Amino acid sequence: MMITLKLPHLSSRVLAATTILGGTILCGIATGAGAVPVALNRDTCLQRAKELPDFAYAEAQLWEKKGGGNDARLCQAMAQLFRGEYKESAVALEAVIPVLGLPPKVTAGLWGKAGWAWFNAKEHAKADTDYTKAIGLQPEDPDLLIDRATERAGAERWWDVLRDLDRALSLDGGRVDAMVMRAETKHRLGRDVEAGRDLRMALSLDPDNAQGLLLSGNIKADRGDKPGAKADWTHAVQVAGDSAAGAAAQDNLARLDGKDPMKDDAPGKAPKADAKTEDKPKGQ
Repeated sequence: MMITLKLPHLSSRVLAATTILGGTILCGIATGAGAVPVALNRDTCLQRAKELPDFAYAEAQLWEKKGGGNDARLCQAMAQLFRGEYKESAVALEAVIPVLGLPPKVTAGLWGKAGWAWFNAKEHAKADTDYTKAIGLQPEDPDLLIDRATERAGAERWWDVLRDLDRALSLDGGRVDAMVMRAETKHRLGRDVEAGRDLRMALSLDPDNAQGLLLSGNIKADRGDKPGAKADWTHAVQVAGDSAAGAAAQDNLARLDGKDPMKDDAPGKAPKADAKTEDKPKGQ
């Protein structure tokens, strides 16, 4: 069986899109170690929380003690999101969003972030609820529809995924990420002819889309077209770098050549660490 990469994860768009809240200000800047934030310019907080979430969280706690109120609590929730404390962030966001009184577009962006936090905490029902609140405020936002589709794919609600992606593409027909995800969804639903049409369109717009190439190779392999599958996976490896799509394509190529990608000598597999380095903390 070929390795199929999971549907696109949200983090690259949600965490990188610092303007998703419409430029809304989120928290303040401290003037020095231990100082009370005095600028109270929330414009810079999302970027600050992204780059220095630990510091931003501590700063916002101090701000709250000094009367920062809901803005300070929102800043803490955003810092928790970027620290990877997904459940805690989602709970905090759900508590503060209703009392902020922000414009609908901004509020929708925040509900979307709460949904993303629940999604990463593997709480699909709660994530779906928050995404649905966001879409209720901004029903013609394709990003929110694609994000909810990704969450629903994680829960294997394929028909709901398809409906969200159809709607997103009706709003923005050039979204390659949505085309590839819809092709994956149709493939899972046994609608390979339609999946192939979506993939051809996606790859015509972005010939180096690694996720699309991986899926195209998988579908060809299922049909018994090994040369076609090998060509797609090879292309995916060439353009994907160290991404998950590239790793999955590399493993598929190893399987196609009769190798076990789980073994140490398989292509793309790093050798085991020796006894002196095995217990080294991750990230160091």
